[in-house]
Amino acid sequence: MKPASLRLLARLPRSRKGSLLVFSVALGALLLAAVWFTTARNALDESFGLIGGRQQELAVAEQRLQETELRVRLAQSAKALVRDANASAFVEERWGERLINVAQAPLARQDVNNLLASVSRDSTRIFGAQAFELSVTRPDEGLFDTIDPRSPPLMMTMRGTLLFRTEETP
Repeated sequence: MKPASLRLLARLPRSRKGSLLVFSVALGALLLAAVWFTTARNALDESFGLIGGRQQELAVAEQRLQETELRVRLAQSAKALVRDANASAFVEERWGERLINVAQAPLARQDVNNLLASVSRDSTRIFGAQAFELSVTRPDEGLFDTIDPRSPPLMMTMRGTLLFRTEETP
């Protein structure tokens, strides 16, 4: 004996109504599957869009984190420098500042030596140069020749900040 469902399926193709019913059910199932597939595909596209946006936000956040960490390191370094400066008697109130700007000035060698000696570093002064250039004015002379009163002047450019002590350390 055949089960009832198999007998029903065997009889369906024989009848026209049965064939239409099977076709209608199959068509409905196919339409439902197509709608479900389209909806799932749209949801997948939206998910990929969200993932792309989140990845971009993550990259921006990581960059901000690196910038923040750099600022923290710079702040810690600045604090350490201030602490070391205070320990070494580099207290801001005890120092003065003078800007030096000599632009392509012809100077005698003795004057150049005196100017360089005045900005040389020691315990009472520190010079931070921004620009420095020293050159001869004639091609037949050397920069390190001995000083001769008849020598032509040297051309000098020097720009920077001279820090000098205004009071002694205790």
